[in-house]
Amino acid sequence: MKSIISEIKSIISLFPDTPTRQAYEQRLPERDLCRSDNPTSHFCAYFVPFNRAVKQVLVGNHKKSGLWLMPGGHIESDEPVLTTLNREISEELGVESFFGELPVPFLITITQIVSDIRPCKEHFDIWFLMETDGIDFTIDYTEYHEVRWVSLLEAQTLITDPANCEALSLLTKF
Repeated sequence: MKSIISEIKSIISLFPDTPTRQAYEQRLPERDLCRSDNPTSHFCAYFVPFNRAVKQVLVGNHKKSGLWLMPGGHIESDEPVLTTLNREISEELGVESFFGELPVPFLITITQIVSDIRPCKEHFDIWFLMETDGIDFTIDYTEYHEVRWVSLLEAQTLITDPANCEALSLLTKF
C-alpha cells in the first residue's frame, strides 16, 4: 500500500507550482500528517456534494466552527485518502463506499484556524467533487446545526471561510 506521504505527494503533483503547493511540499517531510499525531497541523479531505443538473451544493452550518462549510474531515493515521473520503461520507451523509476509486482532486488549500478552544490551528485540505443528487443521504446532525442544498449564488452568501469560498468559486466550471 502506498504511504500517505507518497499519496499526498502524488496528489499535489497534479497542481501548478504555487505557494500553496510549496507549503504542502514543505509540510510533508515533517511527517505527523494526521490529527492524532499532530493536533495543531494536519491534513483533511473535503468532498463537495454537487448536483450538476440543478447547480446546487450541499452546505452545513458546522457546530464546532460556527461556519457554513462543505463537508469533509481529518485524514486518520496512515489512512489512504480514498478511505478518508468514504469514511467521512458515511459518517456525515450516511452513504457507504461512495467512491470506488480515488477521484481527481480539484483544489488544495491551507486553512488557518483561529480558536482558543481547540488545538487545531492549520488544515492542509484536499478537495474532491462528489456529484450526486443526495437522494440517499441521511445527515448526521451531531456535526451540524443545519444542512441544506443551495444554489451556488446562495452558497456564496452563506460561506465565509476562504478555502470553502475558493472551492465554491471553482464549482462554476463544473
